[in-house]
Amino acid sequence: MEKYTGKSSSFIGRHRWRSALDSPRSTFSPKPYHKSPPHDDNNNHDDNYSIPDDIDYDQLLIHVDRFTDQLADDHNTTAIPKIPDDVDTFCKIIKSKTRKSGSAPRNGDDKCTFLYDSVRRLWKLKTVLAHRFPNSPLFERISKLLHRSMVFMEEELRSLILLEPIKPPPEPKLKVMSLRYSSFNTDRSCSISSSSSSDDDDFPGFSEEKMIKMNKIVTTMISAGYKNECSNVYCMARGNALYDQLKKLDFEKLNAEDVQKLNWDWLEADVSRWIRIINHCSTVLIPAERLLGEKVFSDHLPVFRGLFINLIRSVVTSLLDYAAAVAMRKRSAERLFKFLDMHEALNSLREATNDSSHSDEIKHQQPCNDLNSEISSVINRIGEGVVNMFSDLENSIRNDVAKTPVPGGAVHPLTRYVLNYVTCACEYGDTLEPIFQQNAKLNQPTSPEEMEKSPMAAQILSVMSVLDENLRVKSTLYKDPSLRFIFLMNNGRYILQKVKGSTEIKKVMGDDWCRRRSSEVRHYHKSYQRETWTRVLQCISQEGIQVKGKVDKKVLKERFKNLNAMLDEIGKTQSTWVVSEEQLLSELRASISGVVIPAYRSFVGRYKHHLEGGGGKSIDKYLKYQPEDIETLIESLFEGNLTSMSRRRFYS
Repeated sequence: MEKYTGKSSSFIGRHRWRSALDSPRSTFSPKPYHKSPPHDDNNNHDDNYSIPDDIDYDQLLIHVDRFTDQLADDHNTTAIPKIPDDVDTFCKIIKSKTRKSGSAPRNGDDKCTFLYDSVRRLWKLKTVLAHRFPNSPLFERISKLLHRSMVFMEEELRSLILLEPIKPPPEPKLKVMSLRYSSFNTDRSCSISSSSSSDDDDFPGFSEEKMIKMNKIVTTMISAGYKNECSNVYCMARGNALYDQLKKLDFEKLNAEDVQKLNWDWLEADVSRWIRIINHCSTVLIPAERLLGEKVFSDHLPVFRGLFINLIRSVVTSLLDYAAAVAMRKRSAERLFKFLDMHEALNSLREATNDSSHSDEIKHQQPCNDLNSEISSVINRIGEGVVNMFSDLENSIRNDVAKTPVPGGAVHPLTRYVLNYVTCACEYGDTLEPIFQQNAKLNQPTSPEEMEKSPMAAQILSVMSVLDENLRVKSTLYKDPSLRFIFLMNNGRYILQKVKGSTEIKKVMGDDWCRRRSSEVRHYHKSYQRETWTRVLQCISQEGIQVKGKVDKKVLKERFKNLNAMLDEIGKTQSTWVVSEEQLLSELRASISGVVIPAYRSFVGRYKHHLEGGGGKSIDKYLKYQPEDIETLIESLFEGNLTSMSRRRFYS
């Protein structure tokens, strides 16, 4: 394919066209082809030539072909040929049909077809004359007439391309993730919602009839040797059309120079706009532009593929500059999901710029390779930022040092944050996995378990391990060992339920991890029960009650006195503790009741009569709790006032 050597330009700043001297990365952009006014060939009266109504165009073309063949076969190179009347009439008709816009009728398929056929004859005749009679008046006349015809067709093509579409293209309806256009929030749902249009976008809005006419003009111009002029007109017009579409999406508001100046909260809206523009380019503008070009240049597809990449390069380059500037911003774990959205958008853009149906033909084309390299380079920089953000997340967890414990041993806000963060991250698994594979050197596994996992799973496991260690440290803030185990149990159960509730993260963590986590939660459960209720059970045991086979009433009364004090303290203290997960709360109360109440009922039944004295006062004094009262006490445990808990947000 002949390489096009037109001048280049690029969208910059506010994305206007500029010259190649300012943008060495861009290899081409359309500049309007400035036609030269047709030279006066001493036949100005041809402009006013009146075409006979009974003219036989087919016969006229046959006579022109016969004259051209005779010149080609005639070996007499000295005698300048006389122009036959039919050829002279042919030239007059062509000149009349190519008058300035509005001076001649431009409709009618037969007349248009005649003009296209005539240009091919002119090209052939000019070629023969250039070889046989290059200095003849006839050669000069045919050359000027051909040039005039090309200028005319150039204007026709421009007017067709710039013609307003039948209806304005609809606003793009794009797939959106609810959290993707705002900072990460632990209370925000990660579910994906999508809205799709039942009607296809109408861009670029040309009727089939107009595309056929453009195809005939393009085919005629390229066949006549005016490929560069044709490409210039097409690229300039379509480039302006693309720019107009992007303006509707506030493309002009994106400025790479502002990225480093703006606060992230302000910049985030611009990044969201950038993502919408990229997605619209990938799903609507670029595919539609390729389809239009392949129809218009159907007889010269290699020409179109060469100019197509250069046509979209200016838009793509500007968008890449913006993304590269965002990637250079200071890292923050909060920005992970926006970076993942950008990564996905750029991957879609790279796919859109590649013509998969003709990949074998274009893979060696330098403009296409260069553009793909630029897109891939920015994708890699975004990917590196994503990997580093996970490292930042781990560091943030490590550095979260609390001086006061969470009231009631409830689930720590850090736990909620990290689990929501990781759960949402795993929903980007198809994006994250290749990112971590490509950047494996930046994220080396630190444990045998991580080494057995995929790079992404190893990273998630690493985050969870750092969180576990942080929670163990935070548990030491509780002076009461029982409350320490409640805290670890609450957080462990929350983590387990969160993982089980998400298909994506459960797949990453694996069944073995879930089983180990369940065992840990059971261990904390048993440790709490042992720490709190073992003393109660010891108090109602028979050991030490009898001395020489008789019940020691003094010891018995001391036992009941201590038991009442223990139950009072447990009820007062642990009713303010928190177990918010309903199933865990039910399991915990049932477990306590199943152990304590039968033992207490048996103890009271065995020794109650030893407390009886005058008027039953001794029983009321020492037997403060009936078995039913203990059931009520257990049911009142872990009902802590949740509103009193610290609600501070982490990493806000």
